[in-house]
Amino acid sequence: MSADITRAAAIRGAAIVFAEARAARDALTPRQAAEAAYYPGHRLGSVDAIEQLIIRQRQQAAAKATPLAA
Repeated sequence: MSADITRAAAIRGAAIVFAEARAARDALTPRQAAEAAYYPGHRLGSVDAIEQLIIRQRQQAAAKATPLAA
């Protein structure tokens, strides 16, 4: 039984770390997030392209989160 408790605690801990990391990432501007994501050879090729992708993804997420008018 203690293995189950340890596993459950590990999953909770991982969820907390994941949520905190997402919150920190989402607090960045699209440009800051793009600069942090860029590395030489990135498949999108430039910070500008990454920034545009982040902007589109955030717009899509916001649209999904917005409830429809009744």
